[in-house]
Amino acid sequence: MSSALVCAAEPVVSVLGEIHTCLLPSRGVLDTSAVVELLGTVKPGSTVTSRERPVPLAVSPSRVEGVDCLLIPASGKQVHIIGTVASHVVVVGGRILQSSTVSRVVPANSRARRPWSHYLSVPGTVEVVSKLGADAGARLADGFLGQGGGGDRLDLASISQRMSTSVRVDPRLDQGVPFRAGTTRLRWAVEIGTPGERPGFVFRLDTDSRRSVRLIVPESEVTAAQRFCEDLAVHDWLLTTIGQVADRFGPADQEVGRLLDQLAPILEQLAPLWMPGAHTPAALRRSWDRLEADPGFTRQWTARVGQLRDRMSTATLHALRNSKISSSDW
Repeated sequence: MSSALVCAAEPVVSVLGEIHTCLLPSRGVLDTSAVVELLGTVKPGSTVTSRERPVPLAVSPSRVEGVDCLLIPASGKQVHIIGTVASHVVVVGGRILQSSTVSRVVPANSRARRPWSHYLSVPGTVEVVSKLGADAGARLADGFLGQGGGGDRLDLASISQRMSTSVRVDPRLDQGVPFRAGTTRLRWAVEIGTPGERPGFVFRLDTDSRRSVRLIVPESEVTAAQRFCEDLAVHDWLLTTIGQVADRFGPADQEVGRLLDQLAPILEQLAPLWMPGAHTPAALRRSWDRLEADPGFTRQWTARVGQLRDRMSTATLHALRNSKISSSDW
């Protein structure tokens, strides 16, 4: 996959990103050609990147938006940034939609404001106009993960949401959904480490729908970090969605028809998409080992899928039994 970021001349201090993941509003799974046509609207005239294996994946070209706002470090004085953030859309398996927004943070060469042509020449990069102190990368990463957007602060969540909405309302989509599913948000931040250093990684569930990831990687692996976070966000959404469905339909649920109508497309369309690390670059694939050990992503997924399949089998048996009873009444 091509990088959504262009390397800045100045050394990167930190990288900040936000990913929103949801169900593509379509009654059926889109094939690759339909997905490529849909994502081509993000930036007409630019190329959509796609692959078929091991799970179909398509990535739109990036769209750039200018920002002139503040970052709030975990400690110390707030800093003024000017530049751009880059957003693209990802579709996984013709079924899952992601909007992914990111920006590299670099020190400015001058405190003076530059023409916008300067900032646009390095898309996906913001320059810190204020003075940066020691451990700026760590403090900016921690501050970004701990603070909300809005006001004068950098608000990647709103930018990512607008990108997602612009694709979801496209007339090519029929706006039908085979089952209910919510949106999850994953906010991530990178502190730049030294080459050869083992990547540092912390994953946290902040709320029912919001997660945060903090990484320490060398500058050369920043693009890999974004792809890893997108892959993680997909699997977290899958696990969250199937868990919500399992909780929604209790063992005593008597609405057999409704149960079968909901569970069949979930198992048919979502279960084949579970493939942790399939789209994660090799440099960060070892981070999946930690997720598999604790909290045990695949163990949870296997248990939930088995639970739903058992309920579906039970509901099918009930439906067959009721059908035989109705037939005997004649």
